[in-house]
Amino acid sequence: MNIDEDHIAALLRQPSEGLQVELKTWLDPRTDAHKAKLVKAIFAIRNRNGGYLVMGFNDATCAPDSYSLSGDIEDLYHSDAIQGLVSRYASDLFEVVVEFAERDGQQHPIVIVPDGVQVPVFVKKDLTSDGGEKLLRWGDVYFRTLQANGIPSSARLLPADYPDLLDICFDNREADIGRFLRRHLPGFDGHALETLLATRGADLMKRLHDRVFASMDEGASAFDVAVEKRDIASVLERVKDALTMRVGLALAPPKPVGLPINEFMNRVRASNPRYTGWPVWLDTRDFSNLADRASVLDGVWQALIVNLDEDWRYQNFEFLRFDPKGEFYLQRVMQDDLSPQVPRGTEMDWMLMTYRVAETLAVGLSIARQLDWKTDGTANFGFRWTGLKGRKLSAWANPWGSLSGDGGESQSSAATSFVQVPLETPHAALAPYVSKAVGPLFALFNGYEVPQSLVETCVQKMTQRKMRNMDA
Repeated sequence: MNIDEDHIAALLRQPSEGLQVELKTWLDPRTDAHKAKLVKAIFAIRNRNGGYLVMGFNDATCAPDSYSLSGDIEDLYHSDAIQGLVSRYASDLFEVVVEFAERDGQQHPIVIVPDGVQVPVFVKKDLTSDGGEKLLRWGDVYFRTLQANGIPSSARLLPADYPDLLDICFDNREADIGRFLRRHLPGFDGHALETLLATRGADLMKRLHDRVFASMDEGASAFDVAVEKRDIASVLERVKDALTMRVGLALAPPKPVGLPINEFMNRVRASNPRYTGWPVWLDTRDFSNLADRASVLDGVWQALIVNLDEDWRYQNFEFLRFDPKGEFYLQRVMQDDLSPQVPRGTEMDWMLMTYRVAETLAVGLSIARQLDWKTDGTANFGFRWTGLKGRKLSAWANPWGSLSGDGGESQSSAATSFVQVPLETPHAALAPYVSKAVGPLFALFNGYEVPQSLVETCVQKMTQRKMRNMDA
């Protein structure tokens, strides 16, 4: 399974803008005015810590535009051409990649911008039009930011954006230090250090644990109600006993008051880093299928997504809840039981699950930060997996991730775990928390434990959007 190709295809199937995804109508890289627009967009995404520039779409309607340029699109947007444009104007060089995907018979370029910015990228020289207009100015810094109504845009950096930009650069530097320590201090135990330095008592941790799993129970009950209203008995039969991941997220401290207004969901959408083509806690308000769209019920946004009729790569069955007070729920049937590449109910890909858990933690942190949660707060995650009995641990979706030993067969039908992550944790430093989250799950397979180095590599590849090159 080529995760990157599926990701790119998914960006076109459900296009939407966020802080790390920008949609642009067709721009001609041969003209100065359009060169400037491309540079501004790419630099803004880089300074936001990477993402995607998707070409050929109307950013207001998210609908594809008719191709209006002369010349072959793959020549105009060749990686070398876009890389040359970036290198010409970037103060700090970084690599970009251009991929192409098709929608409705039309090719669309997607510029993939890597994460890892440690020093803000600024424009290193002017670009002036034939009429004397300054299209790019030396020293300008561009950034993906939110306007007052929560709509993402690329703009010249403003003072209000300085804290976000500085946090991103600092987090990437801190993540490098963390990787250095884990690589060169084999005895370093991040969880032991966290315990040693903890100022919160066991009682508080227990209350947070109970709060998370209580919210998960509430989410499961809401799922049952939503399914009954949807009248999808035949679909339920198809996913009966399927491998399912349920996640509860409780942000601490909770907010006593929160309204489920559109601005709240705008911020949730904008915050999603879109590390995969079908990320967790996806905003479905503008989905083409009206039944899949999120709506407000009892003060909470929720959505039931049912799509098992298309190409298996795009099949989904999941339930989502977004509570402005700081509680979120996800229930998803995993790809292991939707893919024809493996007999249903027989296997679970360890790497695919590691990616999904890592993404869950990363998206949860991003949502909390964008919703202005206190930086010294915590994101508390509860995981519950069902449909495990009789499965073997494997690498069916990622042959290059073959197990270093026999993963064995699970004799248990379910597993749970709980992990608390400080909100200030950089995404690139999530590996210890991912290991803690998946540990009880993988242990069911003859006590299997994924080496920490492989978890580190998975997290690094995910945050760098280079999962296709995973060779662990």
